[in-house]
Amino acid sequence: MNTSDALLHNLYQTTRIVAKGINRLLEPWGLFSSEWSILRVLKLNGPQTQRTLALLLHIEPPAITKSLIRLERKGFIDRIEGTDRRTKEVSLSEEALRLYPEWEKIIRKHREALLAGFAEEKKNELRSLLANMRENALQFMETGVL
Repeated sequence: MNTSDALLHNLYQTTRIVAKGINRLLEPWGLFSSEWSILRVLKLNGPQTQRTLALLLHIEPPAITKSLIRLERKGFIDRIEGTDRRTKEVSLSEEALRLYPEWEKIIRKHREALLAGFAEEKKNELRSLLANMRENALQFMETGVL
């Protein structure tokens, strides 16, 4: 396996393990890491349309629809009519707002454990490298060329 293959394989495996860890931690509330991502965006950015959520999270529309249906059934999101009658805005429910600090505390501890032993300089370097990789991936997705 060449260096690029090994690096991307390691990245993929790491993200899968991170997601599994989050799934385990949020299991008492019946939440999955993909749903947590949606809840976090809604908490940080306020109500969003389904389309905007899909764009922000780089999730295909059918997958975001499925996650939103699950979150609505669990009582963690509300859908309200937007300014345009054809669109609905998704927002955190009162229950999600009540539970969010608890979820956030659990996620924060998980992140601290994952990055234990990393100096701030290394964390910043890794963040920058991953941001560059994400930009390359987006450019390739849009144009097919790097």
